[in-house]
Amino acid sequence: MTALLSGTQAVRTSGTLVLLGAVLSGPAAMLVVTQVSPQPAWTGVSAFADNYHPVQVLPYVLGYILLAGFVFFSASCHALAPASLRMRTSAALVFTGIYAALIFTNYTIQLGFIPRVLTDRPAYLSVLTMANPASFAWFLEMFGYAAMGVATWLVAPAFGGSRRADVIRYLLIANGVLSIVGAACTALFDRWVFSAAGLVSFAGWNLLVAVCFLLVAMTDGGGLDGPPKVTARGA
Repeated sequence: MTALLSGTQAVRTSGTLVLLGAVLSGPAAMLVVTQVSPQPAWTGVSAFADNYHPVQVLPYVLGYILLAGFVFFSASCHALAPASLRMRTSAALVFTGIYAALIFTNYTIQLGFIPRVLTDRPAYLSVLTMANPASFAWFLEMFGYAAMGVATWLVAPAFGGSRRADVIRYLLIANGVLSIVGAACTALFDRWVFSAAGLVSFAGWNLLVAVCFLLVAMTDGGGLDGPPKVTARGA
């Protein structure tokens, strides 16, 4: 494991984690939930509790893979960045930390807290469950991924030197734009996440992330531009 997480191989390993997390927690998990026990359109806490099934937490369980992949990706990019990009990659680490804190909190609520209190059907569940498109949980989710989008935008200049690496750079920037727009639309338009535009945006984001990090995983050096610069003090 140490060998897999050292040098530029760390970037490729993190790319694999992000790819797996995006595919498994998104399309794959949603397909399983839809086939086994889907939630109907939101009408209230009682209907949510009546239709709740443990399989509905599957996207959040698998979402931790995506979270871990993004954290390792940012950390790897910072560790290998030349001095000229260290300010950008340092800022990316901060935004990744914001992302990880918001998403970890949200998934812990969905996976741990909600099933624990569901039998009492408290009214406040309406602002915590992601089954409700107007809930606070969706703001945690969308603004968390906006923070991660800023992080990928910041590290994007580190990628280049080949046609494939250039595509990675453009996709990392596009992820930043799409994630920030998604958060803004969530704030501006009521229940936007479950609207036709919101669902199209979600599908587009999943495709973008899957393609981007597939390229990261299969490209020499992860697509980073040139060999890592190492000083005597490892700065």
